Amino acid sequence: MEYAVLGLLMLRNLTLYELNKSFQQGISLFYSASYGSLQFAVKKLLSSGYIEVEEKLENGRNKKIYSITNSGRELFLDWMRNGEIPATKLEAVALTKLFFLGVMDRIEDKRYILNRILETIRQMEEELKQLDKHLSQLEVPESENGIFHYQLKSLDYGMKAHQFAIAWFEEVLNSLEASS
Repeated sequence: MEYAVLGLLMLRNLTLYELNKSFQQGISLFYSASYGSLQFAVKKLLSSGYIEVEEKLENGRNKKIYSITNSGRELFLDWMRNGEIPATKLEAVALTKLFFLGVMDRIEDKRYILNRILETIRQMEEELKQLDKHLSQLEVPESENGIFHYQLKSLDYGMKAHQFAIAWFEEVLNSLEASS
């Protein structure tokens, strides 16, 4: 969550309301966040010095505008390049990094980030294939075949989703290469 907030503040300074709107209008397609979790992330980033707030009086109302600090910028760019992509949050993290890929100035950084995402997806796909291989060798009691069949279908869905993600991210990488 914190990195998504930093990414949005890399684009422009925002109020908490505008941060929430930005999540709803883009990032929420692949990253869900409640208003409370957004507030918590902002407080955490403020206390760590990664963002700062300026209060302005506008139309008789106090308005808090958040901006990223130099250390926040460094943290975000380091996360983009080197941040972990956990298997349990693979899709959300990969798409968040893709969403903010345009803030990276160097094509080498964009290429590196896309290749890291692809490497992680391929590793996860391989783990799913190994699980499929293991499960296909199990002897399942006949009374549980109906249940097991649909459990294998969910694994099949996961493998196909990873195959699609690999092909799709390869297209993004190829398009980056073609444009350079």
